[in-house]
Amino acid sequence: MRMLDMPALSGATRTGHLNEIRDDRFGLFRRLNRECGDIGLAKVLGIPLVFANGPEVLHEMLVEKARSFIKSPGLRGPLKPFAGQGLFTSEGEFWRQQRKLMAPLFTHARIERYAADMAECASHAIASLRPGDEIDAARITTHIAMRIAGKTLFDIDTLDEADELGAALTVALHWASETSLSPVYAVQLRALGALSSVAERLPEPYRARSEARLEAMVEPIRWPGEQTKQFEAALAVIHNRVDRMIADRRASGTSRPDLLSMLLDARDESGNRMSDQQVRDEVVTLFIAGHETTATALAWSLYLLARHPEALARARAEARAIPGPAVESRDLPALGYCLRVFKESMRLYPPIYFFGRQAIADVTLGGYDLPRGQVVLISSYALHHRAEIWPDPERFDPSRFEPAVEEKRHKQAYLPFSAGPRTCIGNLFALMEGPIVLATILRRVDLELRSQAVIEPEASATLRPKGGMPMRVTAVETGAA
Repeated sequence: MRMLDMPALSGATRTGHLNEIRDDRFGLFRRLNRECGDIGLAKVLGIPLVFANGPEVLHEMLVEKARSFIKSPGLRGPLKPFAGQGLFTSEGEFWRQQRKLMAPLFTHARIERYAADMAECASHAIASLRPGDEIDAARITTHIAMRIAGKTLFDIDTLDEADELGAALTVALHWASETSLSPVYAVQLRALGALSSVAERLPEPYRARSEARLEAMVEPIRWPGEQTKQFEAALAVIHNRVDRMIADRRASGTSRPDLLSMLLDARDESGNRMSDQQVRDEVVTLFIAGHETTATALAWSLYLLARHPEALARARAEARAIPGPAVESRDLPALGYCLRVFKESMRLYPPIYFFGRQAIADVTLGGYDLPRGQVVLISSYALHHRAEIWPDPERFDPSRFEPAVEEKRHKQAYLPFSAGPRTCIGNLFALMEGPIVLATILRRVDLELRSQAVIEPEASATLRPKGGMPMRVTAVETGAA
């Protein structure tokens, strides 16, 4: 079938759905679920965009036909200034080599050694809390996840160093989010698409050279202005801080039990090591993934528990039944409910809620013929709120993730970490960190929301709680770790 025969999303204006994608994404996602089902068509500035929104279609694209797609330039381009050629932004054979090189660093046996650091970082962040304290729980989970990322990536023990890098990354991510949806960048991508069409008709080796130059043009033009000035200052902090860590580690000649040492020591099949610039790109990518997404999921977990007293009581009882002074990796099987709470929070509020792919060859998807260059958008938020897949989708229900229930559900019905070859390399890390940190908090403090007002998600680089997560400490267990 022709692509234009797809169910079309209503509400297009002169700019298509650009304003809605930029200003009312959740409204668009809800209409996508109502009007289009598994696959649908939208437009931005006259350019057709396909939305893939069903498990079978997503499996076809992300798993079966993964080699027919690359990450959407419009979503990875704004990340390239600070993430460079890291796993999130790289493509093709280079990405495959890097993924193969780094995969051994994220096996269950490797990441298990970081469980004690996760519990210690969480304990340290909440140690000073007292009954009556009013806090922003999202800020605390960000500090915890940032400290864990700093410890596991760089063996940093002080929060200040990780905090400086985290603050700069927050500025950079905000710039990337704003830029990715700006009309100016949309025009740049449209021009890039036209140039790509010309390059396709060039003979080799001119085509290969042109493709390399076009890839460089995916990065947004930095127009003069205050926002660009702030972004470039943040970029300098990120690069200088990480470069200094790499240089210090090289100069010391010593290896530490962190991912930076492992990246510096890693060798490919030919015995080659990564360049310092490539190590920096991977470190920045891992720092973003290692603190931003997990911190957001933990904040929503605390919010959902505070709004559901029975679930809170069950999770707290499970956490406080763990023997010993601190949660350890061996305790994970006993934290099944905390894990289910964490997973359900990522269903309702997936941190990475919107991403895309671009076809690199003519391909059929969901029975429709897509041309080379076609962009396909995926919203895990829309997918996770489809009533046909998730009955009563707005209801918080951790039992959805009981093992027997999960086994019956299509694997691509739940996409907090994407799927296929490009599944997030840190998914096991996150699924260990989530319940360990959540249990550590629940063992130590009792929290309640300062208001019963619903906290809305903010559609930024990740799905953060809008205005933070205002909570109050009601009790502290002084004997807990």
